[in-house]
Amino acid sequence: MVEIAAQILLCLIIAALLGFIIGYLFGRSTCSKEIECQGPVAHHSKDGEDEGKPNFLQEPRDGKKDNLQLIKGVGATIEHKLNELGVYHFDQIASWGKSEMLWIDNYLSFQGRAAREKWVEQAQALAKGEMSEFAQRVERGEVPTSHT
Repeated sequence: MVEIAAQILLCLIIAALLGFIIGYLFGRSTCSKEIECQGPVAHHSKDGEDEGKPNFLQEPRDGKKDNLQLIKGVGATIEHKLNELGVYHFDQIASWGKSEMLWIDNYLSFQGRAAREKWVEQAQALAKGEMSEFAQRVERGEVPTSHT
């Protein structure tokens, strides 16, 4: 009976080790950039305010906001959350650096989504008036997640 219990324990230990190894390797293979692998990370300054917090606006400039849904990965729900924060314009997102991306990912629990989907690059192009194929499809109403 002791031998069977020892064999079961050994099998459980081997299964756990294999699970950890497979999980580690899978996690590494899905992270191609440092910012993607970090996930949500809280950055706090000494006075308690979050470091890397993007510049937010109280309201859209000239009372008109950009259609953030033209950015692939930003549907109606995420656009609403960004607007609630004070993000209304492409140029705001276009100016984000690594720390702002991490702050947004942490705040919205995105775990690297903004970086993976290249929100900054897309916003930079849109701020210049360039329209990607995806943005054109949104404008034509062909993207179901971009309907309000």
